This record gives sequence, C-alpha cells and structure tokens, in this order.
Amino acid sequence: MNTTSLLWPAALSGLIAAGLPGGMVRAQDAALHPPPRQECLMSGPRARAARLAETLQDGFAVQYWGTTYDADTLSRQPHGLLILEVTRIGAPYSDTGREVLFTPEEMARINRGGARPALGYLNVTEIEHYRDYWIDRMGGIDAPPPAVLPDWYGPATVHKEHLSAFWTDAWHAILLERVDRLMQTGIDGLFLDDVLHYYSHAMDKTLVWPPGKRPDGPKDAPGMAREMMRLVGLVADRARQWKCDAFVVVNNGVFIGRDAAGDADPRGRAAFSDYLDRIDAIMVENVSAPSTHVHTTEALQEDYRSQGVAVLSLDIATQFPPQQPEALRALIAQKAAEAGFYPYVTADNVFNQVYPAMRTAPRGPGAPE
Repeated sequence: MNTTSLLWPAALSGLIAAGLPGGMVRAQDAALHPPPRQECLMSGPRARAARLAETLQDGFAVQYWGTTYDADTLSRQPHGLLILEVTRIGAPYSDTGREVLFTPEEMARINRGGARPALGYLNVTEIEHYRDYWIDRMGGIDAPPPAVLPDWYGPATVHKEHLSAFWTDAWHAILLERVDRLMQTGIDGLFLDDVLHYYSHAMDKTLVWPPGKRPDGPKDAPGMAREMMRLVGLVADRARQWKCDAFVVVNNGVFIGRDAAGDADPRGRAAFSDYLDRIDAIMVENVSAPSTHVHTTEALQEDYRSQGVAVLSLDIATQFPPQQPEALRALIAQKAAEAGFYPYVTADNVFNQVYPAMRTAPRGPGAPE
C-alpha cells in the first residue's frame, strides 16, 4: 500500500506543523500509558462481524494524505468506514522533526464520536525510515546504520523496500509500542499492511541481507506464514486492550492459511483458525481486475467469507482497460455483489483523496448462496 503522504512536505498537503499537539504521546513515552482496564461485553468476533457488516453498507474509503487531509474534511465523508494514516505530517516535514499525529479531539471529529469507525494504518513488515521508531533507535532519519545492527534490521527488496525480521521479539516490541501510540489517538482499530511479505521472506531469492545478518527464525513458507499470523494476533490483542471491539483489517495475504498448513500440517490449520478469530476483514487490491486468478476469488470465498470474515475489494482504475469511471464503478459493483465483497474504486494508487462511496450490500459473510 502506497504511503506517499509521509514523503511529502506539509506545504504540499495543506497542513502546517505546530509542534506536538495536545494529547500526542511520544513513542518512548508509550510505556507510561498502559492500556486502560475495560469491561468488555459483546466484543467477540461475532459481535464485531455484525457491526462491521452494518458499517460497510455505507462503503469504505482509504486516504493517507492530500490537500483535504484534515479532521473537518474527513469528518464530512459519507463512508461507513475510513482507513487513514494517523500521522498527518511525517517526521521529515514537521517543525519538531517527529511525526505529528491526529489528536484525540481531531479523531473524535473524524469518527463522529465512535459512530463511524476509522482505522489507523500500520505496516507490520516494512521498516519505514520516516517513523519515530526509526529516529529513536537510529539517531535520525538520515543517520547511517550502526556498526552492530539490531535483530529486527532485515533485508532490502529489488524495489528498495526495507523489510523487518518480523518474527523477532525486538520487532514485536516496536510494533506493540506503535499500537499503543496509535490507539491513544482514539482510532477504532488498525489496518495492517504488507502481511504478504511473509511470502517474500520465504520465496524471494533476490532479498539482500546485510552481511552476516539474519536472525534465527523460520526457513520456509509454512513457518513464515505461521509467524506472520502470530504477529497479527499479538497486534490485534494489544489493540483490543485499548478498545475491546477494535476492528482489525489485513491487506492481502489471501493464501496465508493454505501456506501455513503446508502438507496438511495441523499447526498451520490451528494457527489459521486463531488468525480468523483475530481479524475482521481482509482487503485485496485489484481483485476484480482481469489479471486476477480465479483461485484468489475462490480462496477469499472459502477461507474467509465462509468463516465470517468480510472481504474488501480495492480496485484501481489503471489496472483495467480504459473506460468511463461510472461504467467501471458499475462493473466492479456488480462483480463485488456477486462475490459478496465490499467494493471501493480509486483512480490511482496515490491515495491522496477520498472517492465516492459504493453502497452495495452483499450478503453477509457466511450467508448461504
């Protein structure tokens, strides 16, 4: 998922940094603010599924930056669910040199006091050098890597993505610290991006690790898949310590359960069952595009929707033969309704604006055909 917002200065997004806003918690202070004690009633997977299905009848939207990226504009969007970048100004472009997040007061406007859920972006596998956790641990955005690299410092891909060693305790600690910080803004859950990199670690022979640097961990796709599902579970559980009924949506990784099972490994089946209890939806990009294999749709139906996990389809117009926007939206809405998915269409993968809500109402997850 593109996070261009954090790579652009505030002037381009129509935002002005004004120091650390009230209510903001520095990453290193997260431990001073433990999750509150809660009375958690009606907050299990079934209750969340029912609430999410009702929410998604008004569609969903994704925005990470842009000239309209402010609490008031976002609060006026009609969609039932918003997926947002909680950092409204990236560290390289703020007056303080640190991220500026939406405040709890701003988030309350965006989610209308909790009536319209807003989910915060969290990348669970890529190391983002513009985040405060990198600045805190590496001494600055442009600081060179230390002589002794931390366990979580992983390889680079040919596309210049910097992957974490996501199975390490040190990376888990970084993510859980960030979950604490994000949830304290008042968001209603998390959108977990790049889950699929478990497969990159297992199968991509072009990954470039630092010399002599690869911490102990799983060596194959089943093991990597199980470790990724364990990480998602840790993150989901931490988010729900802050908010009992927090939603968790994962991006891609459709075949993670099948990869985890390998040759009918019971550990994989058990891990996937637990994973499905932790997540509320899976988003799949361009699932309606002509290039998408039929097995992807089959897996979404069999592995997720039939188990009560909603499927969000995010389709990008550039992945389709040229046609009028309304005609494309109608085509994707029809495909989504037939498959039981919740659709959203963007013009490109920049995610700097909100596109019209698509209010199709497919049969609920697990409903009979």
